[in-house]
Parts: sequence; C-alpha cells; structure tokens
Amino acid sequence: YSSAASDVYKRQVEEYLEECLDSIQCQTYTNFEVILVNDGSTDASKEICERFCRQDTRFHLINQENKGLSGARNRGMSESQGEFITFVDSDDVLKEDMLEQLIKQVTSDDIDIVECWYTNDKQELDLPFPKDAEIIFKGNSKEALVSLCKNNMVRLNAVAKLYRRQLIISFPFLEGLFYEDVYGGIGILKHIKKMVKINYIGYYYRVRSGSIMNREFNTKNLDSVSYTHLTLPTNRE
Repeated sequence: YSSAASDVYKRQVEEYLEECLDSIQCQTYTNFEVILVNDGSTDASKEICERFCRQDTRFHLINQENKGLSGARNRGMSESQGEFITFVDSDDVLKEDMLEQLIKQVTSDDIDIVECWYTNDKQELDLPFPKDAEIIFKGNSKEALVSLCKNNMVRLNAVAKLYRRQLIISFPFLEGLFYEDVYGGIGILKHIKKMVKINYIGYYYRVRSGSIMNREFNTKNLDSVSYTHLTLPTNRE
C-alpha cells in the first residue's frame, strides 16, 4: 500500500478542488483509496468531497473541527492503510501518471522516499517525459542532506513525494507552526535509509494570492486549512 495526501483550504478552494480530485481519480495507477479529511471547511468543499465519495468507492470522507494543515495531515495519516503516503494540496494538480512514476521506483525495501519535480507553471505538466524517468539522485540519509544543502536537488516540500508510511507515521507534522514542511522535512531525512529523485515533473503547485505560501507570516493564517488524504496500494514483489 501507499498513501497520498491533499490539502483543501477552508476558503476560496472549492473552485480548484474538483480539478485536484479529478487529477487523482484519473491516475494511470488505479489501485488506491482516498481519505478526504474535511477540516472544518465553510465553503462547498464538503459537498464536492461527498459527491466524489458517492461516485467512487475509493474515496472516503472524514469530518473534523478545524485543526489546521498539520492536524488534518496527521489525521489522514493515522486513518490510512497504505504502505506509502504522498501529499497533494487540494488546489493543485497531478500529472496523470505521477503515482505510477513514483511507485515504480520503489524497487527495494530500503527506499523510504521517492521524489519528483513540482512546477508553478501548469503547462509544464504537458511536457513529454520518458516512460521510465531518469534517476537523478539516489542516496542514503547523509547523502540526501548533503544534496539538500549543496545543490538543492533534494527538497523539503511535503508534496511531489512518496513516503514509506512506517517512516513518516513516526514523524507527525508539528502543529501550530508556519512552514511546517521545513521542520518536518529535515527530521524525516535524518532517519531515512535511502531515497530516490527522478527527473520528471509530476505536480503542479498553484500559487494563489490567498494561499499560505503567498502570505506574509501571521499565526492567524494557520487556522484556514482543510486537508484531504489519499491512500494507494501497490503490488510489491
């Protein structure tokens, strides 16, 4: 099993949510379950999630009071059954074969993370890539941290990655922090056995004027997030 997670913002996300969930539903890798964590949303996001649950038995909805991005991610991880987990912001879009490209790189039991590139230019999702993406980094914990500092080949972002669940469940996202990916990302890299990075753009990260990544630091910004979780099973030899 593997798991992916997608966050849904409490405000102004309903216009993007359906496109996000469509991009998950239409993946070329089809053997997965989707755990949608409704983190106190106030727009029509809940109704959109409910519609996907009615139409596709792989989708499951969990409703909870608002706990913020990290709290919703952690709830999704605890509810997931997948061997691997990946995260997807609810206003973002996946390339149709992203999950397949990541999962096929898990060739041994010591690979804990597989990463691909993300882009802020949606048109780059349409760029052609080889069926078997080129591996541009493969290394252990120390080598990954060196790459992070030396050439930024390895990134700290939570998205555009596939994590071994056994690893990441031991490092829940820290709640009440801004840019929690930075804190959690370094901690996770310190405990991996191996990770792989492929030269493949599989994730569109939408930058919006109201999004967390495009706001000035303010602790009040932390309570306006909902989160969606997706779990994916995979066949391992």
